Amino acid sequence: MSLSDLPEVSRIQRECYDESILESVDSFSAKLSASPDFCFMAVQEEQVVGYVVSLPWVFGKIPDLDSAEYFEPSNADSLCIHDMAVTPTARKVGTAKQMLDTVLDSAKHKGYKRIFLVAIQGASSYWMRHGFKVVNVGESLKRDLSAYGQEAVCMAKTED
Repeated sequence: MSLSDLPEVSRIQRECYDESILESVDSFSAKLSASPDFCFMAVQEEQVVGYVVSLPWVFGKIPDLDSAEYFEPSNADSLCIHDMAVTPTARKVGTAKQMLDTVLDSAKHKGYKRIFLVAIQGASSYWMRHGFKVVNVGESLKRDLSAYGQEAVCMAKTED
């Protein structure tokens, strides 16, 4: 992913998410700048159909939603898949799985064994099919999760 891809990221985000959790181009720019090795686009027939934005992070904390500043924590022990979205027209053809595999391979290459995320809009069943499990969280993380919507749950997976 590059900065020139961010208008397409915004377009896909609007197609996939409720307006209450949309993030700004500035927020995506900050994430991309902080973690370019873990941000990818999916392209089919010269059309951008998906993206994934991931960040090295500390397990047990989640990145703020729509912040204009992100910095890789010096004690990052995990990779956080902050956002993965695929246009409705490109679903069910393996696009999301390819992006997930790319992120998991990149995490493994960089030495991250634990990958975590916030599942939103009922997506936890998708993530469970790919080996992620719901994480029991404390009150502090519960409050942070509320910014992601009522159905938001923290999930994690440990790679060998």
